[in-house]
Amino acid sequence: MKDQYKTRFTLIQRIQTKDRDDATWEDFVDSYENYIYVIIKNFKLNPSLCQDLLQNVLLQLWKDLPKFEYRPNKCRFRTWLSVVTKNVVRTYLKSKAGRNEKQNIEYSSALHSVDNISDSEIEEIAEKEWKVFILEKALDNLRSSISERIMIVLQDSFNNTPTKTTAEKLGTKEASIRVYRQRGTNALKKEVLRLNTELDM
Repeated sequence: MKDQYKTRFTLIQRIQTKDRDDATWEDFVDSYENYIYVIIKNFKLNPSLCQDLLQNVLLQLWKDLPKFEYRPNKCRFRTWLSVVTKNVVRTYLKSKAGRNEKQNIEYSSALHSVDNISDSEIEEIAEKEWKVFILEKALDNLRSSISERIMIVLQDSFNNTPTKTTAEKLGTKEASIRVYRQRGTNALKKEVLRLNTELDM
C-alpha cells in the first residue's frame, strides 16, 4: 500500500535495488510523471509527441535510476530529472531528424530548439516548473484535510479577489475571510515544505 508520508529518498533507494517491484515503480511514476511531462512541454513540441516522449523518459529513468547518486550539495533530484528528460528528448529528435531530413523538417527544427537550451536554462525551467508542480500537488492534497470555505478563500487569494468580494460570496465577514486565509496559507506552507522534502530530497 502506498504511504504518502514515506520519504521519496526511501522510494528512490528501493527503485535502485535489484529486486524493485511494480508497486515501487508505480509510486515513483505517480509522484513524478506530471513534472516530467511539464518539462517536456517546455520544449514546444506537439502534445501527442510529448506523451510519447514521456514514456521514453520513464523507460530511461527505469534504466538510469540504479546509477543515480544523491549529492545534495551538487544537484537536486529535480535538476537531474530535467537533464535526463532533455537528453532523452534530444536523442529521440536526433534519430527522427537523421532518418530523412527532407520529410522530417519539424524534427530538425525541434532538435535545433532543444540544442539551444543551455544547462543553466534547463535548471531555470526545472526550478520554475517545480514550484508550480509542488503548489498544485499541495493544493490537491489539502482538499481532503481543510474545509471547503478555506479552500475557496485560498483560491480567491491566488486570483487576487478582494476580501470583500469573497466575504459576500461566502456570506460572512471580512475578518473571518482573513482568518480563513491565514489558516489556509499556514496549511499550504506546511504541505509545500513536506512535499519539497519528500520529492526533491
